[in-house]
Amino acid sequence: MTPANRVITMSQPCEQSQPSELSEVDDLLRAVVADGFTVYLCGGADRPEAIVATYAWEDHVDYVVIKDAHDVTAARSRQSRDWDVFAPASVVWSYQGHARWALRAILDLLPPEHPDAPAEDYPAPTALRVDPAHLANVSVRSPRPGLVARRAMRLRLAVG
Repeated sequence: MTPANRVITMSQPCEQSQPSELSEVDDLLRAVVADGFTVYLCGGADRPEAIVATYAWEDHVDYVVIKDAHDVTAARSRQSRDWDVFAPASVVWSYQGHARWALRAILDLLPPEHPDAPAEDYPAPTALRVDPAHLANVSVRSPRPGLVARRAMRLRLAVG
């Protein structure tokens, strides 16, 4: 399978979004935060130009880059010393599309140690890169204590 075939994409034109979908996106964003993700508000906390949320496993990082409701990319990368949350070089899994589907995909992604979890590296989609101009003002929101392990426990129980 070529790397291009491993990038899953799905989009929905903006004019087809309904208010109920935006409410669902809000609920999914809350679920990401409740799952123990660290949130980076890029371009200012009041009106961010991009939102990046990360969850660190022992050797991998799950993350989502939100530029608007119709431009969301979720991914998993191997964690390395030079890994850059705002410009990753490679991924083992990615999904790009509407927030509704991308957030669901990252929330349901198998834990990295699961035998069916994605494991082969390929170049990161350019949609994961955050414009350097938005990095001059980044606010970081760490998960509340106790939430960090919640994602790992929830996913391991779901597949176990």
